[in-house]
Amino acid sequence: MTFMQVIEYETTDEDRVDRLMDEWLRITEGKRTAHHAMFGKDREKPSHFMQIVEFPSYEEAMRNSDLPETRHIAEEMREACVGEPRFVNLDVTRDEVVDEDAMETLMGKVLTDLGAVTVAPMMVIGERLGLFTAMADGAPLTSAELATRTGTQERNVREWLALMAASGYITLDPDGRFRLSPEQVVVFTQQDSPYYAPSGFQLFSAAGSMETRDKLERAFVKGGGVGWEEHHAELFPNVGRFFRTGYAAFLVDQWIPALDGVADKLRTGGTAADVGCGLGYSTMMMAKAFPKSHFVGFDYHGPSIDEARRLAKAEHLGKRVDFEVAGSADFGGGPYDLIAFFDCLHDMGDPVGALSHCRARLADGGVVMLVEPNAADDLADNMNPLSRAFYGGSSLICVPASQAQPVGRAMGAQAGEARTREVAAEAGFSHFRRATETPFNLVYELRS
Repeated sequence: MTFMQVIEYETTDEDRVDRLMDEWLRITEGKRTAHHAMFGKDREKPSHFMQIVEFPSYEEAMRNSDLPETRHIAEEMREACVGEPRFVNLDVTRDEVVDEDAMETLMGKVLTDLGAVTVAPMMVIGERLGLFTAMADGAPLTSAELATRTGTQERNVREWLALMAASGYITLDPDGRFRLSPEQVVVFTQQDSPYYAPSGFQLFSAAGSMETRDKLERAFVKGGGVGWEEHHAELFPNVGRFFRTGYAAFLVDQWIPALDGVADKLRTGGTAADVGCGLGYSTMMMAKAFPKSHFVGFDYHGPSIDEARRLAKAEHLGKRVDFEVAGSADFGGGPYDLIAFFDCLHDMGDPVGALSHCRARLADGGVVMLVEPNAADDLADNMNPLSRAFYGGSSLICVPASQAQPVGRAMGAQAGEARTREVAAEAGFSHFRRATETPFNLVYELRS
């Protein structure tokens, strides 16, 4: 154990003490066991001094004290001091050293996040005002030209462009003009691309609104969570927009074909339920892809179901799709050949109850498809940018939503396969298989 000796003394002859210390360092070269020493002078009392000497251990300190050279210098030190020096012997129980490089790295992360906090509302404003879409042709332009195109104020646009360029979201050319690179065009203007980003910024901005933060703070202290329906009204459409593009890319072409026999059943005419469907984008995608089957979307949030019905009518889907207000453990109909949960089982207060209800609603040979955020089982393996975003959404939305419901299992958006498998087993499913995955999602197949 590291050992420290603190020597406190008073002297009116500081120079003599310094000379004695220099002499001790010279004559004990190669013999002393001290490996670090600090000297301090009292600001309030200039004759008051302290030395802090560090040793590898108490035994090494005693060996150092027993050196003839040390005893000789100690006698002369006493003569130079006013009164007897005071010795305090300390075993070091904790040794914290601030790593300046690590501190700089940490502050770099902090500054990056501070910038991200300011980018989020400006991203939302930029999309709403059409600033990004006005740059979708990729041609360089000035702030004045962008303001003219969008009917906005040049000075505000100029600052917005500077922020987005500093963030790497817009490209600043050497001549001072701004443009979107081909990649930036996709990410910030193409709403049907799975890479489209503004909807995510809108989602998190709504989830972190002042009104919602107050509710979350109360839930942290008093419990009870924050219900899905208690969030800002902008959350619901933007959750739909955020997930829609990923579902469009993978649901029909990859996820359903990965389930044994399900695609064939839906092609010939089957029935399917979409539990926790929200605005119903996933339900309608399946209905369009499998016109001989019937699909029902269920969600307990009435306004979302109203919007889903409106969207289905606009898509002219007729009787192929229905939407009903119902919870995950009390929806009706069936028996169903497929019951799907898209990024929502972990939000439910009683996921075991929800899956148990599904078993009673499945047709013979029916399948439950769980689409969940991609996550490892070990927390340490989730220390990455994707999981960071998912943990953020889970802290703001998923865990509080589950806590606001009966049971309040609160699986969280990064539940991982092991915990999801455990829930399925508790609900009575004997077959659990990871059917496929994408960088953002894990897709599970459950059978009774």
